[in-house]
Amino acid sequence: MRRTLLCALALALLLLAGCRTPVEDLAGDYESERLDLSPARLTLRSDGGGSLTVGAEEAAFRWEVREGRVVLHTRQGGIIAARQGRGMLELDMPGAGKQVFRKAAK
Repeated sequence: MRRTLLCALALALLLLAGCRTPVEDLAGDYESERLDLSPARLTLRSDGGGSLTVGAEEAAFRWEVREGRVVLHTRQGGIIAARQGRGMLELDMPGAGKQVFRKAAK
């Protein structure tokens, strides 16, 4: 019994050691797929900060993962929820509509 418990604990520790957090997986630079607008770049930093750059304008925000969604908190008090998929974030941007951002290669 004790041996089984130790084996189970060792296996659990190995699994946890290899796991990455959602923040680490999501952090990085994303580029907009929309070609009809100015180039847009979304940056998510692992410290919870980030920025959205459209053309020459940049807006800072903080972000978190809540209930499986990426939530952006703007400095003006706005909240934008993003649906996440494989290497992409889909945001409903105020005034610009749906925007899909793909994670840029490192």
